[in-house]
Amino acid sequence: MTSRTNAVTTDYAKTAAAHERTDKPLEVPPAVLPGTPKDFPIPADKLIQLAKKLFAEGTGLDNPDALTDDFRFEFPVVSLPKDDYIRAVAGFGLKNAFPNQNSHPYDFRVDPYEPHRVWFTVRNTATHTGPLKFGPKTYKATNTVVLGAPECMSYTFNEEGKCTSFTGGYIMDRRVGNTKGLGAVFGILAAIGAPVPSPGSLRWNLMLLTSKLAKLVGGVVNLLTFGIFKSKTA
Repeated sequence: MTSRTNAVTTDYAKTAAAHERTDKPLEVPPAVLPGTPKDFPIPADKLIQLAKKLFAEGTGLDNPDALTDDFRFEFPVVSLPKDDYIRAVAGFGLKNAFPNQNSHPYDFRVDPYEPHRVWFTVRNTATHTGPLKFGPKTYKATNTVVLGAPECMSYTFNEEGKCTSFTGGYIMDRRVGNTKGLGAVFGILAAIGAPVPSPGSLRWNLMLLTSKLAKLVGGVVNLLTFGIFKSKTA
């Protein structure tokens, strides 16, 4: 992590030095993920096809070989390596609680600054018709319809077409739906009426500081995959 940070710092230091050598303002390049290639051998249309296929297969759930050995699951609260991610996803029966769950994925596009990354959006919908287990507590069916806000997700790939990372859970407009502006597991719980700490609240910050939130979510990270189970891709 330190070497990556130093590399980014060095790049921006060079830009700052260039500013000092000229009277004309120079354009500051946008930040990108460390290690981002300038050129990528897989064309955009092919990369989007790979992303849609990966999503339809449960992001490694059906085919773990589609993920690299150093794959990372990077959501707002949880960061997991491949083995832990696969184990968590495979061990959870989300369909039992939400049999009609659909992520409605759309707007697949390749990042112009990161040619190995595909971004896309999901708008989760589901009906809570079965028991939902979250940590030590089980929530009985409420028949509540979950209407998720649009969430931004992404995959990064290597030159062999395997996925190196999966990001998601980032709400794009908190006004949409009934998940109270929350994504992934917290949005689901909020929609069915479960008590959920709001990000930035005192309770949320205290839980983070005491690592209780990290432990809780780490134990049920499979719930965070609400947007990656098989759905028809747009």
